[in-house]
Amino acid sequence: MAGDALIRELREADAAAVARLQVAVNPHQVVTPRAIWYRATREIEGERRRDWVAELDGAIVGCAHAGFEWYLPAPGKGRFWVGVHPKLRKRGLGSELYATASDYLRAEGASRLRTWVDGDPDGERFVRERGFEPRGTDRVSAVDPRDVDVSELPRLEARGFRAVHLAEVRHRILELFEICAAGERDMPTDEPEAELDLESWKRDEFWLPDLSDEGSFVALAGERPVSLAFLRVDPERRLAYNQMTATLPEYRRRGLALLVKLAAARWAAEAGIERLLTENDTENVSMLAINERLGYRLLYEQRSWVLEGVGPPCERG
Repeated sequence: MAGDALIRELREADAAAVARLQVAVNPHQVVTPRAIWYRATREIEGERRRDWVAELDGAIVGCAHAGFEWYLPAPGKGRFWVGVHPKLRKRGLGSELYATASDYLRAEGASRLRTWVDGDPDGERFVRERGFEPRGTDRVSAVDPRDVDVSELPRLEARGFRAVHLAEVRHRILELFEICAAGERDMPTDEPEAELDLESWKRDEFWLPDLSDEGSFVALAGERPVSLAFLRVDPERRLAYNQMTATLPEYRRRGLALLVKLAAARWAAEAGIERLLTENDTENVSMLAINERLGYRLLYEQRSWVLEGVGPPCERG
């Protein structure tokens, strides 16, 4: 029963157990202990994130995190995620974790709550019963990099561009930020976002501990970075995730996104990665077309769920 479980704040020593739990909830993701703890402690301005675990008989069987959508200009937009081990559902653990996360957000002034469900009927039923409504959909797809045809790479590089490892240009932070900021501006979204700032971008994306310096690639025009494909990697599970692909506006429609993604796929195959994952808004037609060309196939649809007009937390006796 949920009453036997202890809901408490996440500790650094919990990170490995939480990573295993999240993989059990959804194996189609790159999640590692160091990334779990990094996200819990990265302190992005405006996010105000908190993390909790549900502990039962000394084992971590559930987890949750909550914070605010720091990238939106309007205040009060809370977001959270709750996960419970598939073998221990329907015992009230999810309800307790949801109450903890939503009470925190309400107490901090949230007027709206958002969460995401990864193709899980139980998860969709859980949020629907609490009044959430679907808001947007992403396609989560995968490909075995060993099956990707990389024969176009020489032709693409012959156009005067070359793909280099992120490690070679990581020090050129402002130029890499410019590319990512341009990409974020053009991302499909259900509401306007604030202009991405350098410090938040570094904490949210550039300093991620699983971001691979060797598996991520940057396209150079001469010596100027103009396009990139960032790859997060879990070598133990032979899994990688396309964190970000973006190109400067003036260099688009030249095959550069394809160039850097092919370079990343070739590296992944050579590094022993067996599955490349990507996630795209269903309205991002151009990137979906590139991924289909590379051989990505749909795994499931991830839906965003929103609860509008929330009030202060309810007292629980």
